Amino acid sequence: MIANEIKGGYSWTLVSRLADMLEKSIEIHGPRDTSYTVLGIEFEKNGPQIWYPFSSNYIAIQLSLNASHDSINGCYELAHESVHLLSPLGERGASVLEEGLATKFAVDYVKSEFGVDQKVNLPSYQKAYDLVCKLLALDESAIKKLREHEFVISKFTPELLMEHYPDIGQEVANELCSKFKRNAT
Repeated sequence: MIANEIKGGYSWTLVSRLADMLEKSIEIHGPRDTSYTVLGIEFEKNGPQIWYPFSSNYIAIQLSLNASHDSINGCYELAHESVHLLSPLGERGASVLEEGLATKFAVDYVKSEFGVDQKVNLPSYQKAYDLVCKLLALDESAIKKLREHEFVISKFTPELLMEHYPDIGQEVANELCSKFKRNAT
């Protein structure tokens, strides 16, 4: 996306959208770990994903090649990756809960901003999304509240979930806190 000067500023680009996404995500889910520096956005054939070049405290956001010319898809992918910027692990290994939360935020963002009902294409992400929706149905502020006890979303434990949200059930708590497997069915 090219930034075009408009009255009072510039048109939306992926970078300005990222700022909007972070503000909204922080409001909903709590503060971002600012010890990590977000370097920017790039396009890569294996995207979308985040990666940690040179140091675990630098983060680059990689979007798919398709996102470079499809602004809604680009915003969907970027909204998903923006959630991973809240409490990065410094390495791969996000939990089902974090991936589901990222998927939910992305779906909600493109619906709110563009009126588009985005489909979740991979079964593993749909399952993670569905599980997170079960938790958030109990308390839409659950993530923000749980982060007061464990700041890093992917380090939430089943015990933490059950202590604060016993109605979620042990099986769902275990699944949410397990390591996400992208190619799982």
